[in-house]
Amino acid sequence: MNRLLAALAILLLVVLVTWALWQHSNAAEARAELAEQQLAESHYREQKNLVIIDALWENARRLEAQRRALAEQQAALSHTAANRLATIEELHRENATLRNWANTRLPSAVIRLRKRPAVTGARDYDQSVRDAQPLQPARE
Repeated sequence: MNRLLAALAILLLVVLVTWALWQHSNAAEARAELAEQQLAESHYREQKNLVIIDALWENARRLEAQRRALAEQQAALSHTAANRLATIEELHRENATLRNWANTRLPSAVIRLRKRPAVTGARDYDQSVRDAQPLQPARE
């Protein structure tokens, strides 16, 4: 009887140790699967972030190219404007008729037109139409 109890105790102990090892193995497999899943998700996020970074770099390169093109265009326009201004000043100095015309006073209607604020929307236009001082045609 003692042998039978000892054998049953040993068998029970073996079964408990086997069950504990099996539980430990299952928990380790679950942790390994979770780690693999997290690794796959992190690789996916990394690839997604790389795509976003590449798109941002491409956008930055495109914007820099546009900025350079606009700077070149602005320089060309400034050069053209300076040349035209120099030509106008030169013509102004050379031509007495043009100089006299440039020195004459603008008509009052044009002066009032230049004094009006710019119309920048429907409300401003409506106000300019209701203005108490409309422009009058020139009398000759």
